[in-house]
Amino acid sequence: MKYLVTVSAIFLLVLAGCATPPSPRESGTVTGAAVGAATGAILGGIAGAPGRGAAIGAAVGAVTGALTGDAIQSEQADRASASRYAYATPPYPPPSGTLQIEVTPEDAEIFVDGRRVGLAKELRGPGVVPVVAGFHLVELHWRGFSVTSHIVVPPQTTVLLRRDLEPSAPALP
Repeated sequence: MKYLVTVSAIFLLVLAGCATPPSPRESGTVTGAAVGAATGAILGGIAGAPGRGAAIGAAVGAVTGALTGDAIQSEQADRASASRYAYATPPYPPPSGTLQIEVTPEDAEIFVDGRRVGLAKELRGPGVVPVVAGFHLVELHWRGFSVTSHIVVPPQTTVLLRRDLEPSAPALP
């Protein structure tokens, strides 16, 4: 009789594995029944009635497994409905624009948002700096003299910044 219960439990597990994927409730019921039957058979064998112990254990295990499966299924459903964006698309990159910086003299140093871009002569013509659309701070330094500009760059736009840091010639009398 003991072997019949063990073979039945194994048969149920194999049958459950061959069928369509079980829901959490079905999985809990089958697993609970199998664990309950095995535990009942062991305890029933100790008490001298393995068949009766296996039957009681299977019944208790099935009920416990069904309740556990229900709880798991409810929790999964709650998680899925709690998120409005269960299947969110990947985030898009932020909108961008460019700064076109034309500075004289050539040894003027250029900073954008605190980061050094380089000297004007290193940029070989107008310097085109890709930036995220929005507010930016452009600093130009030359021989202890500096100019700071606050610039707004709209999305997909190039903003021109042209500065001459050399002193102008004195006016003729």
